[in-house]
Amino acid sequence: MKEAFGDVKAFMVGTADLTPSVNMTWKNYEIFNPPDLKPTSGSVGSYKGRYVHYGIREHVMGAIANGLAAYNPGTFIPITSSFFMFYLYAAPAVRMGALQRLPVIHVATHDSIGGGEDGPTHQPVELAALYRAMPNMHYIRPADSEEVAGAWEVSVNYKQGPSMISVSRQTLPQTGITSREGLKKGAYVAKEVQDADVTLIGVGAEFHFAVKLAEKLGIKARIVSFPSYALFREQSKEYQRSVLRRNEGIPSVVIEPYVSLGWERYADAGFNMRSFGHSLPGKYIYDYFGFNIDSMKRKTETFVSDWKNGSIGRGEYTELIDGPAH
Repeated sequence: MKEAFGDVKAFMVGTADLTPSVNMTWKNYEIFNPPDLKPTSGSVGSYKGRYVHYGIREHVMGAIANGLAAYNPGTFIPITSSFFMFYLYAAPAVRMGALQRLPVIHVATHDSIGGGEDGPTHQPVELAALYRAMPNMHYIRPADSEEVAGAWEVSVNYKQGPSMISVSRQTLPQTGITSREGLKKGAYVAKEVQDADVTLIGVGAEFHFAVKLAEKLGIKARIVSFPSYALFREQSKEYQRSVLRRNEGIPSVVIEPYVSLGWERYADAGFNMRSFGHSLPGKYIYDYFGFNIDSMKRKTETFVSDWKNGSIGRGEYTELIDGPAH
């Protein structure tokens, strides 16, 4: 995207004091500033600049982006960026953009507990529920670079409201089974199997957990990538059923270290957060909260067995993680 930011003159990009962290600049980018303003650090800008330093002003950033989108619609494609948790500060402005159907693209980084040491103040375990529920909003949580490409294509072409592309801080495995075309439908089958016992739903930065778990299970597991509720709701009922196959009696288990609110509509059980996060290095934090493949294997197999013998009622969402491992 760095090349696109530089080449597409309609893009007006900015961030709330996080330029080195969100990685949204491009070669020889110019800052939007009055040319007579001499900053205490950094280069002098101009009115030709297309990169905005908003400072620690997330709400203002969102409000200005709305104004840019509203001015002579189509002239600008405003892009904001910040850590996902800080879009809580921007939420009133983002909501107004959704209410007015303004095509702003918000890039939310550091969206996973896997970010690690920043701790619970920066780990947005509950925030996706807000943006997934927001009318006219396309909240998209891509799994890897392939899905990110699809997310950008969808977001640039969406003109009926804002989009939010939610990505991680940490490096992610490239599984080789994701699809930018599949992302455009909100959810899609990444790996199908005959006579499946369970569907594993992987989401965003944790999609690779579904891939690893499927390989370990002693039962047959199909894999679904589910980056966007909003895009999936736009698909036909027939398509939705073909992806989830719950109507065929196959239970679904979702893996996402956010609160489970909303997943009861699409899954029967899940590995989700039931608390705030914790300050730990990324390589330890997943284990701390129970996102351990051996433990997940045991709990998934037990759930499927209980589900099949009827000891778990249909429509009863089962939380498969009790809480932190301490």
